Amino acid sequence: MFFSEEIAFFNQSYNNKEDALKKLADEFLTKGLVKDTFFQAVIDREKGYPTGLNINGIGVAIPHTDGIHIIKPQIGFMSLKEPVIFKDMVDDKHGIEVNTIFMLGLLKSEQQIEMLQKLIALFQDEVLLKNVIACKNIYEFKNIMKKANID
Repeated sequence: MFFSEEIAFFNQSYNNKEDALKKLADEFLTKGLVKDTFFQAVIDREKGYPTGLNINGIGVAIPHTDGIHIIKPQIGFMSLKEPVIFKDMVDDKHGIEVNTIFMLGLLKSEQQIEMLQKLIALFQDEVLLKNVIACKNIYEFKNIMKKANID
């Protein structure tokens, strides 16, 4: 359900997090899943509440925003060849080199909390996380998400 629109980009190259987030947000917008306020809302939220996490030496980010910017729930994914810097969710004075981005477009805060918990569980499973980072197409990605009970 959350990956039905297949918003997933593999092995991408961007100079900074804003460019990577713009690519994901534009895909959400093109598919009619979000309002045109979505990208700026994600950027604004990142400034106040950063979403970078360092899990076992692997940098991941979970950018998201409030449900008022969402039309239909969806999650987007991007893996990066070279990392971009996100601020640390725990200590916003610290930067994290992120290679894996899960962009959440969820309507309800309960959905966000539940999905964040599922993603954190996925990140803590080193084998699954390494599989996510290494996957090269949407089929591999969706299979991994099924194994992680995220679909």
